[in-house]
Amino acid sequence: MRIRMDSKWEATPNEMGGSLTDERNMEQPDERSPAPQATVYVEQITEEMGKAGEASQMETVSRENEGLIWALLKQLRPGMDLSKVVLPTFILEPRSFLDKLSNFYYHADLLSQAALEESAYGRIKQVLRWYLSGFYKKPRGLKKPYNPILGETFRCCWRHPQTDSCTFYIAEQISHSPPISAFYISNRKDGFAISGSILSKSKFYGNSASAILDGKAKLLFLNRNEEYVITMPYAHCRGILCGTMTLELGGKVSIECVKTRCFTKLEFKLKPLLGGSSSVNQISGKIFEENKLMATIQGHWDREVFIHERHSGQQETLWNPNADIRSRRLKRRVVQMDQQGEFESERLWQHVTSAIMDRDQLRATQEKFVLEEAQRKEAKERGDTPWTPRLFHQDSVTSEWTYKHRDSWPWDPENCLCQFEKDGVIQTQERSQRKHNKLLCEFAVAD
Repeated sequence: MRIRMDSKWEATPNEMGGSLTDERNMEQPDERSPAPQATVYVEQITEEMGKAGEASQMETVSRENEGLIWALLKQLRPGMDLSKVVLPTFILEPRSFLDKLSNFYYHADLLSQAALEESAYGRIKQVLRWYLSGFYKKPRGLKKPYNPILGETFRCCWRHPQTDSCTFYIAEQISHSPPISAFYISNRKDGFAISGSILSKSKFYGNSASAILDGKAKLLFLNRNEEYVITMPYAHCRGILCGTMTLELGGKVSIECVKTRCFTKLEFKLKPLLGGSSSVNQISGKIFEENKLMATIQGHWDREVFIHERHSGQQETLWNPNADIRSRRLKRRVVQMDQQGEFESERLWQHVTSAIMDRDQLRATQEKFVLEEAQRKEAKERGDTPWTPRLFHQDSVTSEWTYKHRDSWPWDPENCLCQFEKDGVIQTQERSQRKHNKLLCEFAVAD
C-alpha cells in the first residue's frame, strides 16, 4: 500500500517484499502498491524564486569581490572557452547544473494534458506551453550553478494529483572534458518520456560572455509514438568589465515533430542597446503544421506570452506565470540527504552550499577546491581508461546518450500499475506482472 507520513511518500517495508509463502501479501494484494524497497521521496519545503523583469537578473559586484573579478579577467582572452576557468564562489547558485535542468518539470502536468490532445496542432501548442513553463523559475541576481563532478547524479520526482501518477527525473554527469550532462524523465502512466544530453560551452567576449547549451531533448508521447525534438537558448551575461552585470536568454530554438510535420520556431531576444524595460526577456515565434503557418507568438518568457491564431484571427494568452499558475506548480520531491549516495548532487556539494548560504566565501572556495582536487586525482589515477557512466550509455550508431533502464515494453495504460525508482533505476510495475507474482506465490505454497 502507499502511505503518507507528514510529507513522505513511501512503500511499507513488507510491501511485495515478504516471503513467497506470506499469505497476507498473497490474499489481498494492493494494486496501488509501488514496489519493494522503493526510494523514499520527501516534499521539498523551501524554493527560491526570482521575480519577473530585468531587476532580478542583475548583479552589482561588491568592492570586496571586485578584486576577484579582475584577477579572473586577467586570465581571459576574447573568444576563450570558460569551461576550464575556476569561477569565484560569490557568483554561484547553490545547486548543481543537474538540479537546475529539472526546472522544466514543475509543470509536467501540461505534458499529461498534451498526450490527450486529439489534434497534432493541439499537441504541439500544449508542448510549447510546457516548454515556456521551464524558464520563469530563476535565482535572484546573476548566479551560475555548480559544474557537476564526473559521475555525479541527481534524482527527484513530482506527484500529479489529477492523474495519480508520478514524473521521475534522473540525471548524470557522463563526461567532464567536455562537460556533458545526460537526463531521462518518465511518467509511463500518463504516457510520456523525455531523454537527452547537454554539452555545456561558454565563450568570453570582453565585456560579455555566453553559456551555450549544445544538445537536444527528445519528448516521446507513448500513446502515439510521436517524438518532439527540442533545443535550448543560450544564456548571455553582459556588463562584466563595466556597468551592471545582467543575465539574459538569447538565440533561436525549435520544437519539431517529424511524424506530424508540426514545428515551432522561437527566438529569445537580447535587450537592444537603447531598449527599455519592456524589451527585456522578449520572445517571438511561429507554429507551423505541414509548412502552413498556424499561429504567431509574442511576449516575454518570464511574464505573459500571447498566441495569435491565423485561422480565427483570435489572440489569447498562451502562458502567464502569474500567482495562480505558480500556486499550482507540482510539488517537487527529493531524496533525504542521509539516504543519498556520496556522488548525488546535494550530498556531494553540501559543504560548498552550506558555506555559500552562510556567506562565507573563503570556506566555500576551500570546499569547492577539495572537490575539484579529488576529481583531478581520480582522473590522473584513471589515466587513459575511459570513464563508464553508471546510468547512461552511448549508442554506437547515433552517438546519442541513452538511459540504460528505460522501459521499452509496448505502452498499455490499463496495464500500468505504477512506476517506482530505486538507486537511479526507474521501473514500471504492470498489473499482469502482479498477477504473475501472485501465481508464483500460490505455486510456492502448494509445493
